[in-house]
Amino acid sequence: MSVLVHLCRGCGHHGDWHLPRNAGYTGCQCCRAGAVELDPMPVLQETFAMPGWSPEPLWAPGTARNPGTMHASTTCSCDACTAAFEALTGRAEAG
Repeated sequence: MSVLVHLCRGCGHHGDWHLPRNAGYTGCQCCRAGAVELDPMPVLQETFAMPGWSPEPLWAPGTARNPGTMHASTTCSCDACTAAFEALTGRAEAG
């Protein structure tokens, strides 16, 4: 599923990579330090389904992803992500 994310202004990586639980998955010193300055404007992290590489749907803001697993997270529901979701999908929806 595609998702809207905020990127770090320091290193350009996804903001979640700066969380302590993800520090062991990256060699980026900015991410491992835990300090992050997020760009307030979200970007679309698009994913594609096989076969055929067709674009997958976009998760709505505030949606729980992978609940009950060690990789559980919730999509950002800030005003900028909500507006971007509405612009990209043509529908107003909150998780």
